[in-house]
Amino acid sequence: MKAERFSWSMTQLTHRFPNMTDFDRKMQKADLRYIRTSAAAQKSITENYVGLPC
Repeated sequence: MKAERFSWSMTQLTHRFPNMTDFDRKMQKADLRYIRTSAAAQKSITENYVGLPC
């Protein structure tokens, strides 16, 4: 379940969807900015990307 959650969140983070509202897009940009500027967020993404323990 953790892998599915990570996959869903990365898809939401890296794609634009036709039904996105202005608020959705602002949240997406804020999340990307946070990842870009936070070592902790980058570490979390990396740990999740290379594999989560079952």
